[in-house]
Amino acid sequence: MIRTYRTTVRGRFIDLDDSQRTSLREAQEDHDMFAARFTPEGTFLYTPELVNYQHRFLLSIDEANPDDADVAASIRAQELSEADLKNRGLDGRTVDVSPVCVEDVKVRSGPRR
Repeated sequence: MIRTYRTTVRGRFIDLDDSQRTSLREAQEDHDMFAARFTPEGTFLYTPELVNYQHRFLLSIDEANPDDADVAASIRAQELSEADLKNRGLDGRTVDVSPVCVEDVKVRSGPRR
């Protein structure tokens, strides 16, 4: 069964040098919270302080067991996050991975009375 996940990977930058800091600050406008979206390729976000970062992914996971799908979504998101940082020439440490299955989200119909 295919399950769709909105997965957030939170991390901390490690040992940024002056060149990396300058580059990140120059691109800050494209990576702030107003750019936050869940996409298959991922959205990279960080604050001007250059301490913490986030990746947001929209993942489709094919697993029969929902618990296994949750674990697979977490592992895949962390792998994608690490690969993106490496491609950018950055280093970081994952602090938290939060997968939310879209199919499990309950939507209330109508206003509460």
